[in-house]
Amino acid sequence: MLEAKDALLRCCFVSPLKILCDSLTILRTNKLLFCSILFFTTLPLSFLTFTLTISTHALRNHVFHLEAVARVASTRVEARHIWHESRVDALSLLRTRALFTLLCFPLSLAAAVSAVHATVSAVQARPATVRGANWKRPAATVLFVYLVLMAFAPVPGALAAATVGSLLWARLVARAIGSCADVYLMAVLSMGLVVSVAEDRVGWEAIRVGSGLMEGRRLCGWIISALFVLVSGLINRKMELLLENQDSAEIGVWDKSVLICWYALVVLVSYVVTTVFYWDSRRRHDNAIKEPQDDQIEDCVANSSQL
Repeated sequence: MLEAKDALLRCCFVSPLKILCDSLTILRTNKLLFCSILFFTTLPLSFLTFTLTISTHALRNHVFHLEAVARVASTRVEARHIWHESRVDALSLLRTRALFTLLCFPLSLAAAVSAVHATVSAVQARPATVRGANWKRPAATVLFVYLVLMAFAPVPGALAAATVGSLLWARLVARAIGSCADVYLMAVLSMGLVVSVAEDRVGWEAIRVGSGLMEGRRLCGWIISALFVLVSGLINRKMELLLENQDSAEIGVWDKSVLICWYALVVLVSYVVTTVFYWDSRRRHDNAIKEPQDDQIEDCVANSSQL
């Protein structure tokens, strides 16, 4: 019983804390390289992300308003007309998001490859550099990750919709299950992306290997992913509050700059932390495979000596 509690304590607190401390040490000892990655990749990526949020805030609210009005429309003709207007605005919103996705993709790829490759070099005590990094397979893996996230996006909403009219505890359980599954999926996909960069694997193979490396440490990976989801969610929530309380054109430059910089830093740190988690999991996995092999060799030597 005590051993189970100690294992749970290590998985929930000690392991994530150690990984965070090791990641901060890597960032501190390679400040110039990671500052360059921050300024040239994650900072522009963060700027585009918040520009999309600010520029589409009014249109998103308008679409939500039209959908709410259409549900309570007095006549079918009026509802059909409102739904048509809502679809036109939704398509416009979708085109804007698609344009920003095309702009964000190369920055997202550059941030992932450079941060992971630099962290792996630092962990291996090699000169931290991003030269020689492979870009083709991580690019395919990033596309695969986007497709998986897009396919899973409606699932939490569907779970919430399925519990409409149910008891309060049932709705809370459904939302909790959807949120936990979403965080776990992000943890597995993030690990797979790191595997793709570090081991030159691609797509589903990288995700499969990353999930296998998390064997026995899935709770630790979930906690790390949940931490970054929480921090990025707080930043996005702060921006939403600023947009709701005042017009987008009236938001101060200082407020925008602070949120953009914080989000860029969170993205960079998340890549470094996930890479350190990958490297620690890979080391444990390789040691677990090596030890049984050594035991088998010793048994074979002992048996041969008896003969």
